[in-house]
Amino acid sequence: MRLSPPWFCVLSLTLLAGCKTHLDPVSYSADYQVRSGTDGRVELTPIECLKPSASDEFALAEDYRPTLAPGCANALNLLQMVEQRQDVVQGRATGPTMAAPVGRAAQVYIDGYDREELRRRQAEQQSSVNAREGQ
Repeated sequence: MRLSPPWFCVLSLTLLAGCKTHLDPVSYSADYQVRSGTDGRVELTPIECLKPSASDEFALAEDYRPTLAPGCANALNLLQMVEQRQDVVQGRATGPTMAAPVGRAAQVYIDGYDREELRRRQAEQQSSVNAREGQ
């Protein structure tokens, strides 16, 4: 039995329609556990890092090293980035924003200036102000 080109296309599209086109989102806990060390220090440990390593069926060679559990590296990086480690457990109220930098950034975005052009314009404005003050 030989398939004609239109039937072949329909059959191919039908087979491809059954394929999964995306991965499910990875869910992991963003919680931290407070642990006390023997020296009395209190440490925050991501709960995801307490789980066993992720399995890797492809890298079973002699140089194989187990990887971190999903979400562990993200949580550890977040701990390194925060100003106060306690913020990952209980956040703080944010203060007022500085309006000038936000306004400048919005103006640059709206006008479409790049940084060099913006610096050049600011230098021109400053030189014209200096020239007026000198007169």
